[in-house]
Amino acid sequence: MYFVSVTRLRVKSFISLPRFFMANEATIKQLRQTIGFVEGIELVDKGLTFWTMTLWESESNIKEFRNSAPHRKAMQQLPDWCDEASYLHWMQEEKSLPDWETAYGKMITEGKTTKVRFPSANQISKSYPAIKWTKSGRKLAPEASLQKK
Repeated sequence: MYFVSVTRLRVKSFISLPRFFMANEATIKQLRQTIGFVEGIELVDKGLTFWTMTLWESESNIKEFRNSAPHRKAMQQLPDWCDEASYLHWMQEEKSLPDWETAYGKMITEGKTTKVRFPSANQISKSYPAIKWTKSGRKLAPEASLQKK
């Protein structure tokens, strides 16, 4: 079984983007170095909306990632940077990421919101717009030294 994690963040202002991007790149570097990370994709969608979908060998692997810096430090800033934030996790048999339509559907029906200081109407109602730019994703892979042969 594999553990899937999906996050959706909407940055509330262009002013927050530089700090968000710096934290994001540090987190991606951390992600690629975390044992148990299988693969992922990051998607930048309309309206400063950022989606990340990752596949893990186990739930304990993602917890180690989530609770370590720089991810933990970035999450502490999220309430100030974002007006929409949600996530969801599930287990699956397949060792491959689902498509974005599946991730979006599950986010709407099963996703959990993360506290933000000034939530948008979409955050309050959990009625996020569908993903528009599904071909703009950046594939994420573990560092070569961590990949299993």
